Amino acid sequence: MIQYQTAKEIEKAIIFLVSAINKSGKNPKPVILHSILVGLNLTELDYPLHLIQAGILHDVIEDSDTKLEEIKKEFGEQVALIVAACTYDHAITDKTDQYKEATQRAKEFGNEALIIMAVDLIQNEPYYNQKDLTQYPWDKITYFINFAETYLKDEPIWDGLEAIKKKIYV
Repeated sequence: MIQYQTAKEIEKAIIFLVSAINKSGKNPKPVILHSILVGLNLTELDYPLHLIQAGILHDVIEDSDTKLEEIKKEFGEQVALIVAACTYDHAITDKTDQYKEATQRAKEFGNEALIIMAVDLIQNEPYYNQKDLTQYPWDKITYFINFAETYLKDEPIWDGLEAIKKKIYV
């Protein structure tokens, strides 16, 4: 069971996310639901509050006009730094290079950013390669799983990546 104060802090991140997406959302995908599911997955795996909040907010910079300073002001520097580490650099135009750069930057930040990227991948996996959504090449998924294994194989989230890995190597 989630403690009352923890639940209030998780809800604060959800309210922030919903407000930001409603004001200036740029992504046609169900980003609010996706982001909440990322946070819930982290909650179920008993990750700390700051990581749950960062998971809920991981796409808010990319998918709205929200600035990193706003996240820092509302949730503190630790959450803001994790979100920044997981945010794609859109100045990099090649999607594969963009993904690899973000993965490398997340690794440089530490396991917490890689954990967010892992949960993001797990929550997005059912949508990959559906005809009405952007195609997501399996080589990116394979790249992340192979890259992250060294850092995340002892984390609770690894089982979810392992399940996707089994689909790839069937």
